[in-house]
Amino acid sequence: MIHLHARSSYTLLDSALTITQLVQRSKELNFSSVVLSDKNVMFGTMEFYQACVSNNIKPIIGLEVSCIIEDEIIDFLLLAKNNDGFANLMKCSSIVSGSTNYLEFSQLMEFSQNNILIVYGEGGYLEQALMNENKEECIRRMKLISSNFDDYYFAVSMNDASFWQIRNQLLKICSQELGYKTVALSKIYYEKEEDAYLFKVVSGIRLAKTIEDHSLPSIQGRYIRSLEEMKQFYDEDDLNQTEEIGARCSINFDEFKTSLPKFKCPNNVNASQYLTQLCIAGLKKRLNDQVTKEYTDRLRHELDIILSMKFEDYFLIVWDFIRFAKKQGIYVGPGRGSAAGALVAYCLGITHVDPIKYNLLFERFLNPERISMPDIDTDFPDDRRDEVIDYVYQTYGKEHVAHIVTFGTLGAKQVLRDVGRVLEIPLREIDVISKAVPFAPKMTLRRAYKESAYLRQLIDADKRYTELFRIALKLEGLPRHTSTHAAGVVMSNLPLNQVVPTIQIEQDMVSTQYTMEYLESIGLIKMDFLGLRNLTIIDDVVKMIQAKNQDFAILQIPQDDKKTFEIIRKVDTMGIFQLESDGMKNLIRKMEPTCFNDIVATIALFRPGPMENIPIYLEAKKNPSSIQYIHPKLEGILKDTYGIMIYQEQIMQVAQIMAGFSLGKADILRKAMSKKKASDIALMEKDFIDGCLRNGYTKELAHQLFDLIAKFAGYGFGKAHSVAYGLVAYQLAYLKANYPYEFYCSLLNSVIGSESKTAEYIDECRRKEIPILVPSVNTSSFTFELEDKSIRFPLLAIKNVGGSAIEEIVNEREANGKFNDFHDFVARILTRKVNRKIIESLIDAGALDEFKVNRKSLLASLDDAIRYADLVRIDTGNQSRIDLGLVSKPILYQIKEDVLERSEREKAVLGFYLGSHPILEIKKKLGIEGQPLVKLRQSQGFVKGFCCISKIRQHRTKKGDLMAFVIGYDETSDIDLVVMPNVYQKVQPILVKGHYVFFEGKMDDKGSCLVNTVRLLEEK
Repeated sequence: MIHLHARSSYTLLDSALTITQLVQRSKELNFSSVVLSDKNVMFGTMEFYQACVSNNIKPIIGLEVSCIIEDEIIDFLLLAKNNDGFANLMKCSSIVSGSTNYLEFSQLMEFSQNNILIVYGEGGYLEQALMNENKEECIRRMKLISSNFDDYYFAVSMNDASFWQIRNQLLKICSQELGYKTVALSKIYYEKEEDAYLFKVVSGIRLAKTIEDHSLPSIQGRYIRSLEEMKQFYDEDDLNQTEEIGARCSINFDEFKTSLPKFKCPNNVNASQYLTQLCIAGLKKRLNDQVTKEYTDRLRHELDIILSMKFEDYFLIVWDFIRFAKKQGIYVGPGRGSAAGALVAYCLGITHVDPIKYNLLFERFLNPERISMPDIDTDFPDDRRDEVIDYVYQTYGKEHVAHIVTFGTLGAKQVLRDVGRVLEIPLREIDVISKAVPFAPKMTLRRAYKESAYLRQLIDADKRYTELFRIALKLEGLPRHTSTHAAGVVMSNLPLNQVVPTIQIEQDMVSTQYTMEYLESIGLIKMDFLGLRNLTIIDDVVKMIQAKNQDFAILQIPQDDKKTFEIIRKVDTMGIFQLESDGMKNLIRKMEPTCFNDIVATIALFRPGPMENIPIYLEAKKNPSSIQYIHPKLEGILKDTYGIMIYQEQIMQVAQIMAGFSLGKADILRKAMSKKKASDIALMEKDFIDGCLRNGYTKELAHQLFDLIAKFAGYGFGKAHSVAYGLVAYQLAYLKANYPYEFYCSLLNSVIGSESKTAEYIDECRRKEIPILVPSVNTSSFTFELEDKSIRFPLLAIKNVGGSAIEEIVNEREANGKFNDFHDFVARILTRKVNRKIIESLIDAGALDEFKVNRKSLLASLDDAIRYADLVRIDTGNQSRIDLGLVSKPILYQIKEDVLERSEREKAVLGFYLGSHPILEIKKKLGIEGQPLVKLRQSQGFVKGFCCISKIRQHRTKKGDLMAFVIGYDETSDIDLVVMPNVYQKVQPILVKGHYVFFEGKMDDKGSCLVNTVRLLEEK
């Protein structure tokens, strides 16, 4: 007996059954075959197939598909008999996962070829007729199926329910009279009988209903039944039919493979010749025709490997879309990952890293001894990445290019929230429980329960929470919704739906239904098109510079610029890629970089594993004479990193030089060590020792060398990636040091929409004495813009002022000149797109300050200005014009303005204080420095700060002691200060609204500071 229906959790939130549970439970029950039949989708197909192979059980691929028949949407089940049938299932799923959610009946007929069609009684085409016990209608429907399909069965299902047991007898009678086959089918939605409640909760999540909602389906008995249980409910002949069906289903997955599209070379030149010609020409250009034997030999070596592995089309495709990007003026990053170690990539302009200059290894990228796909990821400015993807899409066709599906899952916090809502636990209580789960990558509920005493206390103290946690544990990790891979795109020579089912998630192009880990096995190579904000900044700054100096080229800047290394050593690295985190700044202070290689090493060292080597590295850098090599030949490899192995490439070079390994074999050793595969390492160790002995080294030295490699291999970082990203960091630092106005203008544009980041960067501009001008209706537009030696604030960063309003303002002043005064502005701009609320926000932001009237007076005069605007507007048909001479302008109110009120209104529309504020004046007058609050809130551990107190709330502890919660602010942000009783009794007189105070304490992960000292500012 075989279960012919099983819906997995990939039928999103309509099953509580994982692929692993389905396969392993089927094996436990001694089933020889197992079916996967998700509804309309095939997300789990490859995972299911691999799990079946691992468990030595036969996989049968099915698809439950919706079809419109006689104006009803009905579910049918298709089971693939062979590869052609499976191909039809993929096409079928691609259609119903696209623009429509169902098939036409004619399509079901087409795609049923080479598939077995199972027609449901319960839950299917015959359901209504059977429920009404209408034999005539049941026979009519059966005949319609018979006249249109060749290979079909009628399913006897839900026989465990007495209602359906009776009606299924009618189904069997009709089938026998007509000579049609029936088959036993027990639908499966969860693993075990007791999991019915889990399925109900999952359904509650999907339908946004609570557990007590009577409309929430409660489906019993839909678990994986044993043969003995099935025999209790189903006739033997119907059970035997399942075996007969299973025997007829067989798929060879090895046949579903594709390759990259063939690149169309000019003049009918073959791809290998064209790639070779491009590389030779590119090398000459890179080296100004001064090509040495070292470069020629390296290029020949790489091309031999690429051509032997048949990857010429891959390189040509990447070269082509990068060439397109450059032609369109789209900045391309210098490289990413191990691809920067390929001279071929450098010659083609794919990367801008000379691998010979930086001692990078091609075999780290493409290893002929460990067959794997090449992996070139490319960085583009985040605002132009889509143009490159669209070019690829248009070049190779919509049937050949796709995004890659990913799944949002019921993660640790999410599953608590979702299950808690279904169980009707109040939201405020769910918030408390969810926040008790520690914030860490890949956090699980089991780990959270183990690590958080507070979470354990909550869960164990309340039966409702215990039940919530029990259910959440079982549902954790189930897929919740689909999304697309942030950067990945695949291309196929064959139409994609011949090798992989697709789904329409985004409007532009389809996504593969298989996740990325299953694509390489079917010949689909993932290419990452990454959008980097930092490249957008570089691109913008370069364009600003080139407006004044056309000859400026970012790739030709000197790598030894004094100003650049000066700001890096000063740790003036805000806004500089890879170098701006607090931890990285601490490392830079100790490293004191003096050359580009120091930046490369810094990026490699600042990783969780390599960090352990930082103290040794710093000591060796400080005292080079103390460096000792266990053999002189290591000096050539490790000299640049002061005797420490930092890079993966160094590990490979040691194996090559000392043990005589090929670089391919050395890469296999590196990978085995980094993956900590004991069996592989043991084999490689023997080869390594033997190789050292053959080269004349002692056994003792050989073991020392192997142990040295093993020590660093787990933590080694790819030098190629460090060099490539080091170049991006250096370029940004160079632009910041030499073109600060352009740099900060672009930096601010990159964070429009983020109040905290804008405040942080504006604070740095103040420190650098780079003026940020208030927004202006006469000069501001959508973005920050340079005005001489100042930066003008944009209208787009003002709350309530949207794109259409800004467009109206800009168009009006371009068409009819600048606005002369307040009334002129209101009269000309007051439309449906620019209303009173928008004008108020513009006033509060300072965008009308140039009219030389204070903001409070403008706000008070706004009603009169709007009435004036209505009087001078003349409507003629669909058009209107302004005649300012019709009536006199009203007199403006003159009202005294309170500086603090003005600042608070400004903060309300900008999110921070842009203009003058008392706290700024005090800081400037008294020379108060230190971290602004917006930066302090992102810190961890001990901090020092300065703020003005805006609110104090006393609180009495359980012991009866007084403590306080205080809110302080500066020109950039607010901060919560928690003052415990032992501190509060000392500083209570100081904590008064409006007082300026210095404070010290410890930041927690929620952005609050547990204060241990507070000191009142004493003005000089």
